[in-house]
Amino acid sequence: MVSQELLEILRCPNCVRNGPEAGLLDHEGNWLICRDCDRKYPIRDDIPVMLIEEGTRFQETPAEELPEVPPPEERKPLPLAPRIPAEGDRKKLIAILIGLAMGIGIFALVFFLLKKKKSE
Repeated sequence: MVSQELLEILRCPNCVRNGPEAGLLDHEGNWLICRDCDRKYPIRDDIPVMLIEEGTRFQETPAEELPEVPPPEERKPLPLAPRIPAEGDRKKLIAILIGLAMGIGIFALVFFLLKKKKSE
């Protein structure tokens, strides 16, 4: 349940820029409804979601037709963080990198030796 003190100070983030008395909200069930622009902000887990995008989602829906529990916004899953390799994986990675560096070094050496031989 949202406290009465919080309800008294909350304002619609879209309308509050019009003055201190703009954007007053009415509490109806799981919703806070702006008296000025009719945006409807859901209350999830006793926390008002005061994002303009959230309020706009149900702006055209009449108050009587609002769902009992607001559906969560569809979000894309976050990308997975790169995993830190285990100790054995690190050793393999280091061995691969050393081998790669040695291979590049040998290739460069052969390339320069052949180039030198051609120029003689």
